[in-house]
Amino acid sequence: MRFNQLVPELSVSDIENSKRFYTDVLRFRIEYERVEDKFAFLSLEEAQLMINEINGHWETGKLEYPLGRGVSR
Repeated sequence: MRFNQLVPELSVSDIENSKRFYTDVLRFRIEYERVEDKFAFLSLEEAQLMINEINGHWETGKLEYPLGRGVSR
């Protein structure tokens, strides 16, 4: 697999619900998953993204709904 130069990582509140949305609704494919870490790497054609369930370790600020202001390094 060829990796994109930039792959966004999104923090989600419920990994299972998010995986269902990305795979069932948007038709992404799970390329790699660490179930114990609640992490998944997804792809759809040329698009790639990572999702991980909020765990209190990587947040750089207070996460409030709607999410989208946190950054993971």
